[in-house]
Amino acid sequence: MEFYSPSKKIKLMRKKFRVNQADLESVNMTRAFISMMESGKRNVSRASSQKLVSKFKELAMKISVTLDIDDEYFSRQPEEDARQYIEETMNINNSNKELEELITIATDFNIDDLLAKIYEVYGEKLLAEKDYLNAFMKFRLALGKYQEIGYFNKQALLYKRLGFCQERRGDYEESLYYFKQAITHSLEESNFEIYFKSNLNVAIVYAKSKQYIKCIEVLDETILNSGAKVDNTVFINAKMTRATALKQLADPRALKEYLDLMDEIGDTNDLILSALYNNIAEFYYKIGDFNNGLKYINKAQALKIKVNKMTLPTTLNTKAKLLLKLGLFEESTMLFNLAIDMAEEYKAFDMLFESYKDLAEVYESKKEFEKVSDTLNKYIETIDYYNIEYGKGYALCKLAQVSAIEENCEVCMDMLSKIEKYVL
Repeated sequence: MEFYSPSKKIKLMRKKFRVNQADLESVNMTRAFISMMESGKRNVSRASSQKLVSKFKELAMKISVTLDIDDEYFSRQPEEDARQYIEETMNINNSNKELEELITIATDFNIDDLLAKIYEVYGEKLLAEKDYLNAFMKFRLALGKYQEIGYFNKQALLYKRLGFCQERRGDYEESLYYFKQAITHSLEESNFEIYFKSNLNVAIVYAKSKQYIKCIEVLDETILNSGAKVDNTVFINAKMTRATALKQLADPRALKEYLDLMDEIGDTNDLILSALYNNIAEFYYKIGDFNNGLKYINKAQALKIKVNKMTLPTTLNTKAKLLLKLGLFEESTMLFNLAIDMAEEYKAFDMLFESYKDLAEVYESKKEFEKVSDTLNKYIETIDYYNIEYGKGYALCKLAQVSAIEENCEVCMDMLSKIEKYVL
């Protein structure tokens, strides 16, 4: 994409319509004046641009051509045209190639405010596509550029986006850092929507990293007992996250909190209800009531197929574990494999790891060590493809154990050398 100076535009347009300067004369715009504008000796004012546009459109009509330019076209400098082009073109539906072109234009013309916006839009696009690594990189560029130009009103949002990307990639330590930054900046910006959502995100990360007491403390202090006006969806999700933390701590209050939430929601929100069914099933699994667990996991599966297929990997994983406890080995391994396929499809990397790990443990319990190795090697191959580290240390450690059991010293030493990165 090229953008021309006012003088160059006049010259190119004359050439396009094969007219001379005299053909463009009008009241208060002589051939000599047109010549000076075309040579760059005189600036093209908005009034002069309007007259030139009018003349060229008359010429276009005579040959049945539509000339789509606005009245200020000839008065705009290249950087102004570049800015207008970016503003009119940029949106989340642009292809990656189109956004890269806009980045080049904004960079070439030093249009830093729009460059930051392009990075942000690009990040949102990649996030919607679940390309979390590249989305993270674009959001970080957007944040840096906004900070560079002194525009600080987007910091809370972008830190939250950065935290979300890292949480999805399984990097919980980094995600906590970014979510906490989002909380700090949300208070500076008086953006309480991001404040409460980011605190919920922090609690969820604590839960995912098995820091359940911290999870409950954050929820109680910042959302549930804060006394502040909190969005109802955030409040309900906070309650559900708290109940899940209690469940992981084997606290019997978890079931009561889940059932209370079911009564509160009724049939008004199938999305949350499907998650509640899943969590209740997991609670029953944890206390050894596998038949009740199966009843609720079937409810969760039926509802999620309708409203939330992206979270089906979690449901299938739980159902597989329940079936295994009920002695249905073949059905269980089939569901673990289905959970793995769906987790990869939806890029749910935490559940991808859990299902591979659970499947490997099933094979290990049957002393089918070759299948354990095949399963974990496939997991490593998959996460390497997506540039993910989550769970890799565990997989390498387990592969080292299996190779030691099978007295394969060469493979064992190779795995141990790779593990050093994760333990030192």
